[in-house]
Amino acid sequence: MPNIPVADTVKNYRFAELVVFVLLVLFVIPIKIGKDYYGDEGCFQKYLQTFNRSYDNETVYQQKLQIFKNSLVTVNLLNTNQTNNKTAKYGITKYSDMHPKEFLQSTLLPNLSTRLKNILPQYFTLDIEEDIDKIKRAAKEFNIPVRLDWREKNAVTQVINQESCSACWAFSSIGMLESLNAIKSGKSTELSVQQVIDCAAYSDGCNGGEICSLLSWLKDSRVKIVKAEEYPLTLRNGKCKNIPSEGVQIKDYECLNFVGSEEVILALIAKNGPVSVAVNALSWQYYVGGVIQFHCDSNPTKLNHAVEIVGYDLTGDVPYYIAKNSWGEDFGEKGYLYLAIGKNICGLAYEVAVVTLV
Repeated sequence: MPNIPVADTVKNYRFAELVVFVLLVLFVIPIKIGKDYYGDEGCFQKYLQTFNRSYDNETVYQQKLQIFKNSLVTVNLLNTNQTNNKTAKYGITKYSDMHPKEFLQSTLLPNLSTRLKNILPQYFTLDIEEDIDKIKRAAKEFNIPVRLDWREKNAVTQVINQESCSACWAFSSIGMLESLNAIKSGKSTELSVQQVIDCAAYSDGCNGGEICSLLSWLKDSRVKIVKAEEYPLTLRNGKCKNIPSEGVQIKDYECLNFVGSEEVILALIAKNGPVSVAVNALSWQYYVGGVIQFHCDSNPTKLNHAVEIVGYDLTGDVPYYIAKNSWGEDFGEKGYLYLAIGKNICGLAYEVAVVTLV
């Protein structure tokens, strides 16, 4: 499917979760935790063994043990809204020995909302929950499929683990460009995230950045993103290298607020390709699968992460987006999450980046 002008798409569509612990983790099945269960040290020892962790300092060990126990309590609370078999499930993850503040500082972008508020103040509007029937009717009127997964069309590259490099803004944006390039060329190619970590103006590499600032730089500088093999990923800040002139270049981009108009996001994904969005991912620390419908703050002042939306499904009782994350394939559902459509869940509709390529 060829790219279509973003402006035209927007203009046309805007209106309208200590038994077999290792197996439980490996198969991403949440531990079932009773409301009075706070964990024990044996469970924590098994957790450390499973995730190849050790804490030799007794003080640190005790602190981490308490954090782990607190995580189990949080998981129990998060699993209280199991309204149907599609509802998100929470459990033990590789982040369960992290205090939420540590998770925020080491994995997310705690200052992202401040960046956005300074750059795009008009995005900070009231949260709106939409009528899902209205969205389904609009999808029919827009003549887009009720289900679309760009992974099935060989237009999505593998999930990468950003580790301690807080460059989700780069992973989500480059992932979007990879998808659009695959749709345009018919060939899936991994592009260099490290290139923008090292070179992009208006950002601080592994210390943070922002989707639309990156896209602005790419458009203004006319930089071409080379293949990942030509500029390999190091997951640390480095000096910008001179690179060949051949690569993928953006023609135009838009960063738009679709709170109250999520049907337009669906139309853009269907007509143009995957999009990159800013989200609040704090509760994702314990996510193991299912569709996130609750427990994910949509307050625009809490945005702290970025992901690529690579598809959607309107056919079931709980319509959802398919989100490609950058925390490795051992997170969530093989690196992916599912987010409910029509709730501005996790604040995903505040900043939606759409791109066309040269």
